[in-house]
Amino acid sequence: MSGATQRRAGSKHGRRRHVAYKSDHSIKPAPTNSEINVTPLVDVCLVLLIIFMVITPMLGRGVDVKLPQLTQASQHKEGDQVFVSVNDEGAWVETDLYTEKDMFLARIEEDLKVAAGKAMANDTAAKTPLLFLKGDREADWGKIKTVMEWITSANVQMQDIALVVELPEGL
Repeated sequence: MSGATQRRAGSKHGRRRHVAYKSDHSIKPAPTNSEINVTPLVDVCLVLLIIFMVITPMLGRGVDVKLPQLTQASQHKEGDQVFVSVNDEGAWVETDLYTEKDMFLARIEEDLKVAAGKAMANDTAAKTPLLFLKGDREADWGKIKTVMEWITSANVQMQDIALVVELPEGL
C-alpha cells in the first residue's frame, strides 16, 4: 500500500485499523426468536375490551323520534324486546328503514325469534317477547296505525305491542 492509501485507511503506521464488531470471528448475533410475545397482545385486547364496554351502552335502540307525553299508563319492564320506530319516512327496525310491508314483516319475525330465544335462555316469565313501538309525535298518525296493522296482521309470536311515551316532568 502506498502512503496515501494508508492515510485514507486511517492508520499512522501503515496498518489498518481493526474494529471488533465488524470482524467475522468476533461477536455473533443472537438467533432470531420466532415466538409470539403475548404481553403486548393481551394489552391490546384489554384496551379493545374497555373501548367496547364504554361504547356499547351508548348505542341506542332504533331511531330517535319525538315521543308523545304520558297521560296515564303503567310502566312495563321486560328483558328481551324488539323496538320499532315510526316517523314520516317509514318504519325503522333498529337503524334500518322499511317502507314495504313484506320486507318489514320478515325483519320483525326474525328479530322476534331472536328475542324469544333470549327470553327462553334467560328463563323470564314471559316466553314471548314484547314489541315496543315508538311513534314520532310529529308524524302522521295514519303511518303509525298502518305499521301497527302490519304487525297485528302477521302471524308472529309476541306477547304484546307497547307504545313508548315520554314521562312528564316530575315523574
